[in-house]
Amino acid sequence: MALAEGVKLQSTDKASMMGAFEPVRVNVVLKMHDTDELRQMADLVRTHAHAPLTDSDLAARYLPHGDDAARVVNFLRANGFGNIHVSKDNVIVTAEGTASGVQSAFGTRLYKVTNANGSGIANVDAVQIPASLSGVVGAVLGLRSYSERGLSAAKAATAGKNGPKLTAKVSAKGKKAPGTQAASGDTTVACRECVHAPTDFPQLYNADGLAPALSQSVAIIGVGDQGETPALYQTWANGYGITPIPLAITYPTGYTAGDYEAQTEAVLDIDAVTAMSGGLQQIAFYSAPSTDLSDELTAVTAAVNDNHTTISLSFAASCDSDIPQDLRNSWDQELYAAIAKGLTVFAVTQDDGGYPNCSDNASSTGFPASSPYVVSVGASTLINTADSYSTYDHETLWVDSESGPAATEQRPWYQDVVANVVGSMRGTPDFVMDGDPNTGLWVVTGYVDSSGTFQQQWAVYGGTSLAAPLLAGTYARILQSGIPPYFWPQTFYDIGTAQVKKTKGDCLDCYNFLTGGSNGAYSVVPGQYNQASGWGSWNAASVANAMRYQR
Repeated sequence: MALAEGVKLQSTDKASMMGAFEPVRVNVVLKMHDTDELRQMADLVRTHAHAPLTDSDLAARYLPHGDDAARVVNFLRANGFGNIHVSKDNVIVTAEGTASGVQSAFGTRLYKVTNANGSGIANVDAVQIPASLSGVVGAVLGLRSYSERGLSAAKAATAGKNGPKLTAKVSAKGKKAPGTQAASGDTTVACRECVHAPTDFPQLYNADGLAPALSQSVAIIGVGDQGETPALYQTWANGYGITPIPLAITYPTGYTAGDYEAQTEAVLDIDAVTAMSGGLQQIAFYSAPSTDLSDELTAVTAAVNDNHTTISLSFAASCDSDIPQDLRNSWDQELYAAIAKGLTVFAVTQDDGGYPNCSDNASSTGFPASSPYVVSVGASTLINTADSYSTYDHETLWVDSESGPAATEQRPWYQDVVANVVGSMRGTPDFVMDGDPNTGLWVVTGYVDSSGTFQQQWAVYGGTSLAAPLLAGTYARILQSGIPPYFWPQTFYDIGTAQVKKTKGDCLDCYNFLTGGSNGAYSVVPGQYNQASGWGSWNAASVANAMRYQR
């Protein structure tokens, strides 16, 4: 039985057949039972018509059985695969093998491919499975990494025309942290477009009017080796006198060595969540073995299985329009389960502007932010008042923030109120938060110097990778205020509609509508929901009050 078509190589691709013994990792995704009913159940839960499902409810009614996963494991072993991991919900079986093992098991040759969009592997023949597994296996992922790779959405700040890079050495004692300063690097003048210390953000977004999220946990999805991440986080926290939140790092499919770029993404996410939450019971960090979107799905699946009410995802593919349907379906069924359990994923739209060099040259948003089953987050440029770094003035769209309609996902129920803007397809983003690197956050990053020694350095980072964890940390604080965990987009859109219509009794200042800006494909419409910036950013304490009113 064929599951996916073979890749048609283009004349501009540089391609060569993989050697028989070259390593390959696959993620075999099993079918959940009654996915249509599960999607309906997710809708009942998000509208509060049904209580969130327990793990036992989900397993009994929808998840693959253990003997289904065992059949897949046995099949992989018979074809030479090893180092096999089965997700807790039996949905994903991850295994390592060789190109010849892939050809034996799935009937496809693998090629190494490099083109203008990157490099990776591609299956040139249809991916097939035995008929005996056709009722069990929904997809075999990991065989098209040249086109299914996510990227970190963290971007380093650069100063004004004549200013220095916004970096600073970590002092020997590791306790001196940079403060808020102008994006030009000048610390002698007041600034309105500033790079920020962590204490600024809760005040700018009115989250400090809510109690710290001390009984909440936030899951962060990352990639690769996180061996130095706790030390980088500790240095950052010490520098600002912040008590570090307990950090639990998990490798759901096994440890992967060496990836310092991924550590920069990790510390940005961890620091931003810490700053906005005011404190948490735990940050649970799930590190995938690569940025392949199926590998990232294994990490999201682990976070969903462990029942983290708030999940922040800062790795994404830039072009939703280039993502094949089997990968979309694999993500969506896991996201159905998350919503049915009352969990929420915040996902970035990515950082390549309105036209991110997609294969069809169209404007596009990122994936999985295009899914209707996540809260989609873009990025703004945050402007504070002239006399206070921590007093909000206004925001404009960050020029590199992606936005736009999904390629295949229909407009979800909660966007019916903005159908005149988004049309028939799911529109993104739902919200923005600060993400312009030049109004970004000071973090501590790591690098290896010329002698091979790992060093620490202060640096300013932004991107949609700042925006998503800022929103996730804010949401954790709102949950702490007594709002029960659900997938809340219907309420979010109701709040926005009431604010625009100025309906008496509803919140009139919950969202900070952006005042202008464009990413080249879409422009902000001040005072309205729009395809560039969604509803804008959150005025956190007001959003919490409005959620109580709506409930």
